[in-house]
Amino acid sequence: MRSKATSTRTKLLLVAEDDEAIATLVCDALKAGGFRTHWARDGIDALNYILESRPDGIVLDLVMPRLNGFEICGMVRKSRAVQWTPIIMMSGRTEHCDKMQAFELGADDYVSKPFRVEELIARVEAVMHRNAERNYPTPFASSYNN
Repeated sequence: MRSKATSTRTKLLLVAEDDEAIATLVCDALKAGGFRTHWARDGIDALNYILESRPDGIVLDLVMPRLNGFEICGMVRKSRAVQWTPIIMMSGRTEHCDKMQAFELGADDYVSKPFRVEELIARVEAVMHRNAERNYPTPFASSYNN
């Protein structure tokens, strides 16, 4: 049986965050937790990376340029190729309606900013563990639900 640290080492997480300081903090913390990371600065870059590279999980800021986190989450959940990808939404928007909208669109978790890095890592690990059995690759040509 592989340890949790060993099993997460090969996991690639997209960090979609427009604030470079927060992105660096999150990426460094995830790397220290044994994950590989890729950073996207805006929604279009994030969505393109998700569809092309199919990361194992997504840490998704709600407020970003070009496409916001709600839009990205909704598009990911409609794409057969990546619809099961775990999504951890993070935002400074702490209103109940924002959290509910994220969950209704299919987010697996919601982390409010400011956050403790240890809590973010624990939530990412929990979501990744819960979704470990879900790996349903679909050919790209049939990846979008109409």
